[in-house]
Amino acid sequence: MLAAPAVARLISRRVYAVMAPASATYPFVVYRRSTIDREQTLGPPMGVPEVSIDYEVYGQTYEQAREAADAIRSTLDGYGGSALGCTVSQVALDNEQDDFVTLQGGELPPAYQITLTFDIWWQES
Repeated sequence: MLAAPAVARLISRRVYAVMAPASATYPFVVYRRSTIDREQTLGPPMGVPEVSIDYEVYGQTYEQAREAADAIRSTLDGYGGSALGCTVSQVALDNEQDDFVTLQGGELPPAYQITLTFDIWWQES
């Protein structure tokens, strides 16, 4: 995702697992696994798990959050290929939701939040 010029231009490297630091500057992204499903057979697992990942995009303005979320959606939705030694079969946008939230920590002002949920299938060895 960070290799895409549009995403890199908008969020640089401000992508955090599970929780962003209080010092994070807008816009930034927090991601987390929400589910993982490994299909079972009468033998071993099939080796093509599906994981759902939520990408929460935060911005000072709705337009800032929307622009970053659109860049991420354009980059990930429909992706298939190899990345970091992993073969990704397919990435599909499952859900998208807008919100206005007050973040915890420090004296942070309210922020616009857009959550993108992607389902990802990949090949396990």
